[in-house]
Amino acid sequence: MRRLADAGFPRDFARAAVLPDWWEAECARDPDLLPDIELRVARFIRAPLSVVRDPAAALVAPGVPGARLRRVRTARPDRLAPAVYTGLQIAAAAVRCLREPARGLRVPPADAKAWRKEVPLNKMAVDLKGVVADLWARGIPVLHVEVLPTPSYQGMACVVEGRPVVLIGHGYDDPARLAFFIGHEAGHVANADCAVEQPVVDDQNDIPDADPIEKRADQYSADLLLGDANVPPNDTLDFRSLAAVCAFAGKPHGADPAALAWAWAERTKEFQTASMAVQALYRARGGKRILRELVDENLNLGDAAESDRSLLRCLYGDPERNATSG
Repeated sequence: MRRLADAGFPRDFARAAVLPDWWEAECARDPDLLPDIELRVARFIRAPLSVVRDPAAALVAPGVPGARLRRVRTARPDRLAPAVYTGLQIAAAAVRCLREPARGLRVPPADAKAWRKEVPLNKMAVDLKGVVADLWARGIPVLHVEVLPTPSYQGMACVVEGRPVVLIGHGYDDPARLAFFIGHEAGHVANADCAVEQPVVDDQNDIPDADPIEKRADQYSADLLLGDANVPPNDTLDFRSLAAVCAFAGKPHGADPAALAWAWAERTKEFQTASMAVQALYRARGGKRILRELVDENLNLGDAAESDRSLLRCLYGDPERNATSG
């Protein structure tokens, strides 16, 4: 466990993703279990078993040299390698566990407004549930990963086992905010920004990034969620006024008022005001529950290999933390 931690995989993560589900603390004192654990570690980090068995040998996280790191702090790119590698392994496990493995793949169109017309509406609006349900129906898993090596990232779009996969690696529960992040990653998929062994990894949304693929993905998400609705032009609204304006402006265009509030925040950088407005709209919680329900609907863990089940334990932690939505 110490050597795994030195490689970038801390104990809490290794407990979830590498050790068997029957593992208990006293198991660490049973030398008869060591060969099985060594094999699991070797398989996870793709290292020779002889290296894993040598207590003097350093364990190393496999790199992903083709990863396109976006919005990344300059001091952090190399430190993201364990989290990026782990995300790819979790994504591959999810694809192998699809309930309908033969389901055809339909990538969303590059025109987000064209895709918007195909997304099922929820309360007459395009929102998180409709977007993510449509991605799953297209054969594209959307995974909220709660357990990753740190430092982690906010989102990743990748291609594994022949399919695009969208991963979200932060702890937000606000459905509209999650929808923006997922729409952004879906934009990378729709525009073929990611490929096999070449994921697009978005570290921190608050870091400016003028790269054309990031601007295009931001616009893609906005077009998908807002359609023709206009973001409130007043930059000095208090949270109550912002909530009222967004509720009025979004309805005729099938836009979630909370999505309009967050779009306003992206322009004004008044994120605290937007957060309070979303709470006033009673739309601030329940996103993680929606994502989990769709994972449960689309993945078959009953027939999964034990190693895949271990990786997929990272998708969500305590279900009591996933608040219900209104």
